[in-house]
Amino acid sequence: MNKDPQGKSLALLAYASALFLYVHLMLFIAVLGVAILLNYNRNQPFAAFHHRQMLGIACIAFLITAFGSILPSGWIAFVLISLIFLMAILGFADAYKNQTTPLPYIGEQFQKWFTFIK
Repeated sequence: MNKDPQGKSLALLAYASALFLYVHLMLFIAVLGVAILLNYNRNQPFAAFHHRQMLGIACIAFLITAFGSILPSGWIAFVLISLIFLMAILGFADAYKNQTTPLPYIGEQFQKWFTFIK
């Protein structure tokens, strides 16, 4: 009778958490993509503005997720992801208030980089 090695459950849990991360990222990209596609032929500038802002936030979140393991401490990645979450809340609040205020520091760049979203 083979006995499972110590830590097997923790190793499986680590792999399971990686799968949950990618499932979440795929769902996030899918929902954002559907929103962009639904606005594709409607030419709604307000929606396009916020789609460009959110796509920029998604790109930064993806980069932090991809390169987070390189950072010397896990708390740095956590702080960066928290800032990304805060940027998303700011964008949501602006959309809720019917405003098109670019996100601080980088929102204007998102508008220039993602001009293909109209």
